[in-house]
Amino acid sequence: MDELRRIGVFTRVVETKSFSEAARQLGVAKSAVSKQIVQLEKEVGVRLLNRTTRSLSLTEAGEIFYRHSAEIVNRTKIALSELKEYQNQPTGTLRISCPVSFGTEHLIPVIKEVRALYPLLKIDLLLEDRIINMVEEGVDLAIRIGWLQESNLVAKLVCETPVSVFASPEYLAQKGTPKTPQDLQKHDWISLSLFSSPLTWEFEKKGQKQSVQMHSQLKSNSVAAVIALSKSGQGISALTKFCLQNDFEKGLLQPLLTDYKLKPSGIYAVYPHREHVPPKVRIFIDFLSNYCHNAPWLH
Repeated sequence: MDELRRIGVFTRVVETKSFSEAARQLGVAKSAVSKQIVQLEKEVGVRLLNRTTRSLSLTEAGEIFYRHSAEIVNRTKIALSELKEYQNQPTGTLRISCPVSFGTEHLIPVIKEVRALYPLLKIDLLLEDRIINMVEEGVDLAIRIGWLQESNLVAKLVCETPVSVFASPEYLAQKGTPKTPQDLQKHDWISLSLFSSPLTWEFEKKGQKQSVQMHSQLKSNSVAAVIALSKSGQGISALTKFCLQNDFEKGLLQPLLTDYKLKPSGIYAVYPHREHVPPKVRIFIDFLSNYCHNAPWLH
């Protein structure tokens, strides 16, 4: 950087034909400009400027050096300008990781809105029901739903969404319908292993809280698999309500203990670093937040 700074001082002196004017434009003392030129000539091992008390001119070597120096300064200005534009506009490829069910149902409209405004932004959507290593897999943004464990990643809560306990009519016909949270301990429980879904659930009714420890006979890292297992009559489970609404309306699944409240689940935007968040990440999170807060099925 010192060399680049000296080149910048040199080109300014040549273009203004004055140490004093170059110093004024750069906002430094004339002696500082002279010192930079002397140091530059020492580094290149040749005189670049002919200096007298009344005139200033380039030597032959100085003319050669100035042509290249002017190009360097110009390219640096262009690079800084493009970098500034990059910092304010989403560019390049945004690599997003998201659970399959949420991605196919709800991330697609967000992507459509983003691309309509920023058509040059490329999006690489990875839909997987697993926890990934964002740094190793080059992921810019991960959408996580549920209850997150502590990590060195940055997790921004986009919104909270209610959780429902549910089972199929077939299961309830065979095993009976639980009337209280404690009744759940007598039933087969299907747990979601993705994102540390709890086995101890806290139910609240009229300000009174009850904690119930579940015993899971079945578990899966896939929301779709948990729902499928429940539909087939193999047990009771709890998931975010928006995953279940269609099946509730069709009568394929039945909500349970509806007069109790469970701790809501979170929808999180997770990214590697708190500082210098790329515009493509920041803008996508803004669009996702707007989408979620205007979606009645999430609340």
